[in-house]
Amino acid sequence: MNILVFGAGAIGSVFGGFLSRTEHRVFLFGRPWHLQRVNQQGLRIEGIWGKHVFRNLETETDFSALKRRCPRFDLILLTVKSSDTETACRELEKIVTSGTLILSLQNGIGNIECLYRHFSAGDILAGRVIFGAVIDPGKVCVTVSADDVRIGETSVKKITPRVKQLAALFTRAGIRSGAVSDIRQFVWGKVLYNCALNPLASLLEVHYGALLENAHTRLLMKKIVAEIYRVVRRQRVKLLQRTDADYTELLFKKLIPATYAHHPSMLQDFRRGRRTEIDALNGAVCRLGRKLGIHTPVNEILTDLIKAKESCFEKKAGGAKR
Repeated sequence: MNILVFGAGAIGSVFGGFLSRTEHRVFLFGRPWHLQRVNQQGLRIEGIWGKHVFRNLETETDFSALKRRCPRFDLILLTVKSSDTETACRELEKIVTSGTLILSLQNGIGNIECLYRHFSAGDILAGRVIFGAVIDPGKVCVTVSADDVRIGETSVKKITPRVKQLAALFTRAGIRSGAVSDIRQFVWGKVLYNCALNPLASLLEVHYGALLENAHTRLLMKKIVAEIYRVVRRQRVKLLQRTDADYTELLFKKLIPATYAHHPSMLQDFRRGRRTEIDALNGAVCRLGRKLGIHTPVNEILTDLIKAKESCFEKKAGGAKR
């Protein structure tokens, strides 16, 4: 297969690197500051999954050049930030052909709906990724992992042969993965995890474990989760944990301890002066809540605080340009 990782940041690079040791041809498409170093020295991956240098990769930072080098891709892993999904779809329309599968490995709500507006629903798969990584030019460090990757169809609720094959491919490459019949359960589970942890850890500039140790942030996390459960019930999605109390117990006893020392990518975005994915996380929960007539005050406040911090960076950037 010809495999394209579209948006080769931290997570995309990990997938691309490990997949490059299979029999398939793997392309990384991303930003020059990272991929130029990969092209020169190979992709270095370190951390909890060992030390590796992957050189059997093809890199590209110019979309027109990518089209010329490989006119057809069998599998596209979409790993851009949620705020870039619409732009990515318009680009991908130029290279997606009949039979191309698109697997969204993104955070948040709304990515699949955006893909549906541009491509056939039958060609769209989704994955839940719950390992963490930090990126530097040419190097990614895998810092934590709370569970295996999960992959599923988005247009039907069943485990299909192609989903099984992809899960087996990822596992064989070194990223443990499993096929599931209802990927929405896992996508919403990741939304709960991200919404409860990322804004608080980013605003307070702490790792996930610090949130668990503080009585005030524990209470806030409980309220965030309870609000999301009220919204999801109205969406008629059956979550893996039946109640918000069940999920909070899982979060406090398993998920946070497993990712205790991790700092969220949202905090990394702040430190780089970039936009966050808040609109696809707590912000998306708030929009759904308003549509359904459900109040989500804690998620609203967190969304506003993150956006306020983003606007401070934008003002600084504007002042620097002047």
